[in-house]
Amino acid sequence: MSRAEILRRFEEWLDGALAAEEPPRGIDAEILAAMAAGGSEGGVPQAPTDAYSLWAAMTALTQEVKLQGRSFKELNDTLGSQESRMAERERDLLRETERRCRKEVLGVLIDLRDRLGRGLESVRASEAQISKAAPIGWRARIFSRHFSQPGEDAAGATLAALTKGYELGLERLDQTLEEFNAREIPCEGQAFDPRRMNAIDRQESSAVAEGTVIEVYRSGYEWNGEVFRPAQVKVSCAPAGKEK
Repeated sequence: MSRAEILRRFEEWLDGALAAEEPPRGIDAEILAAMAAGGSEGGVPQAPTDAYSLWAAMTALTQEVKLQGRSFKELNDTLGSQESRMAERERDLLRETERRCRKEVLGVLIDLRDRLGRGLESVRASEAQISKAAPIGWRARIFSRHFSQPGEDAAGATLAALTKGYELGLERLDQTLEEFNAREIPCEGQAFDPRRMNAIDRQESSAVAEGTVIEVYRSGYEWNGEVFRPAQVKVSCAPAGKEK
């Protein structure tokens, strides 16, 4: 018996064995009949489709579906990770934007406090000079037109009102700075700290240790544990000719 005869008999036996099985569920009987008998598409005759070809096509289709599912899962995971990264980047951007805005507002508040502090010092200095140099009668004549009560110390009342206004403004600003977690750097009487202070002047002194801050020209501030603005100070040094 030749090889071709063996193959032919095996195909006949296999076709007979498969013909006895029930048709696959979910497939229309007409489609199965057309596939078994063969047909034509577009006028071109097609070869009959045997069970092996159908099984091979189904296997290939199954593998293709698995590949497509795996690709879809990878795409879904990639999009999910991209979404997470974009959300995290958006949160970081919002935090950085908020930090910059608070930093700008804090700079304006500190500058305003410096101006009010200088104004308060100026008013107190003027009050002291007027109290020492000008007689009460002369002050009363200058400021009497602004007050209705006769004999009232108009200049003293005006300066007292200005002083009170400056003090209230400074008190409110200090509360706001505390809410911003901004604190003034203690300098006067402290040892010079180059990380938080800028020494713009020095003075010979034997009353304090060398390197001690003896005057503050501009207050410094810390914000969230970091130096927001260094203080400008005067530092003591050893007298000339004296050994350290």
